[in-house]
Amino acid sequence: MLAVFLSACRSAMATSTSIPDTATPLPTETPLPSPTPTPTATTIPLTATPTPQVYEICSPLEDETFNTLPLILVNPLNIPPFGQDVGHHGVDFSYFQRGERESIEGIEVYAILSGQTVMILDDHYPYGYAILIEPPLTDLPESLTEKLMTRYIPVPEDPHYRLDCPKVTPPALTGEYAIYHLYAHLEAQPPFDSGDPVPCGTTLGTVGNTGYSSNPHLHLETRLGPAGADFQTMAHYENTATVEQMGAYCLWRMSGYYQLFDPFLLIDGAE
Repeated sequence: MLAVFLSACRSAMATSTSIPDTATPLPTETPLPSPTPTPTATTIPLTATPTPQVYEICSPLEDETFNTLPLILVNPLNIPPFGQDVGHHGVDFSYFQRGERESIEGIEVYAILSGQTVMILDDHYPYGYAILIEPPLTDLPESLTEKLMTRYIPVPEDPHYRLDCPKVTPPALTGEYAIYHLYAHLEAQPPFDSGDPVPCGTTLGTVGNTGYSSNPHLHLETRLGPAGADFQTMAHYENTATVEQMGAYCLWRMSGYYQLFDPFLLIDGAE
C-alpha cells in the first residue's frame, strides 16, 4: 500500500512519466531551501531568492498517474448556467479490459489534496455513496489561487431555479474561500466522519456503481466557494428525498455559491 500511495502522489517539483496499458473507456451517466544572503564588500546584504512554493497533489485512482488520467476520461466537465441542473458537473473516469483488469470497479480512490471531511453521503440519487472534502485555498500556490478566483462569477440574487427547489439558505459569507472535492458512485459508504482530517493520498473507498450510474466509474467534482460549508446530506430526483436534502442539492449544484472548475487545473498548477 505504501508503494501505491507514493506512486499516486507528487509535488509541484516532480511529474510521473509512466503510462500503463491503454484503456478502453465506457460511457457514463452523471446529471484535482532559501539561499543565505551573502554580504558584499560594502556590507550591503544581497536580496535572497525566494523559495518556490510547493504543494502536494495526488492521483485520485490506484495505479494511475497524471499522464494516464486523460486516457480514461470518459465524460468531461460541462458547466451549466446558474439555476440549471444540466451539463456535467465534474469529470468521470472509467475503463474496461485494461491489462489483467476487466473493470475499473473496486480499485482504490484517493484524496487529491489534503483537507477535512465536510459530508458523507449514503446511497442517494444521483451521487450514490460519496464523500465531500474541503481543502484550504491557502494550500494552493498563489498563482493558482489567483487563477481560480478570477474565474469566480458574482453570485446572482436569484438564480431562477429550473428544478423543484425549496427555499435555499445561502452559506455564511465570511470573505474566505475554499475548494471542495466530491468523489461519487463509490462502492460503499466512506468510513469517515464530518470534520475528519484527510491527508493527500488517503484511501477514501473504491470505485463503484451506486446512485445514478450506468457502469462503474469515479465521478470527481471540484468547486470553489465560501469556506466552512456545512452540508449534512443532499439528494434529488427521488420520491424519498427530504426538503433538507433537496435544498442542499440545489444550493450545492445550482445556486452559484459553489462554482465548478476543471480538476485538471489543479494538476496543471503542479507543473
